[in-house]
Amino acid sequence: MASTENNNTYTRSLDIEVLAKELIIYQKLEGDVNCVVWDAAIVLAKYLEELYKKNCQFLQGLDVIELGAGLGPVGLVAASLGANVLLTDLFDAIPLLQFNINENKALCKGEIRSAVLKWGDKIDFGYIPDKILLADCIYYKESIDSLIDTLRYYATEKTEIILAQELRESDVQKNNWDYFLENVKNYFRCVVVPISEQNPDYCSPDIVLLKLFKI
Repeated sequence: MASTENNNTYTRSLDIEVLAKELIIYQKLEGDVNCVVWDAAIVLAKYLEELYKKNCQFLQGLDVIELGAGLGPVGLVAASLGANVLLTDLFDAIPLLQFNINENKALCKGEIRSAVLKWGDKIDFGYIPDKILLADCIYYKESIDSLIDTLRYYATEKTEIILAQELRESDVQKNNWDYFLENVKNYFRCVVVPISEQNPDYCSPDIVLLKLFKI
């Protein structure tokens, strides 16, 4: 991927305020779910910064998997804060995801790499994650059961899952979110992160933050 012009991409900057650093994220001019940085990803990334303010070692050396990483902003922030991060997504998303990793790798304190993962597939990546991150992954009804299966496969009782999701107004999306919650609670304890604990400039009542813990 030699240039943004030839590949129909444009850039968006994302400040990591606690490090006084800036990520440059390449986005697509057009596309589907993996084309831009979604608001839920920003909320989750900024929440990681809030946790860092309380304990600057909270991600240091931990193994993290991001599901549905898209363009990679959440995983890149986690790696910049010290985590070893594996960013996963479908095959078609990997080229631009890996490009964003390469462009921002100098800011990462931890190791960072990408890998193809289709939800429902059981791939051994060689470690058990301390944390699993995902932002705006509940979108298509047909993928929800596979997503829950993937969470169950990679999480242990010690794994903390942090999920950010925009609550959209359409009946379809409301039903999808309700279906996810109803089924994920069979396997995980769900804890809502109150807005008071989130970044005051990057939070919204339309974006929910959850922590999930395997039962």
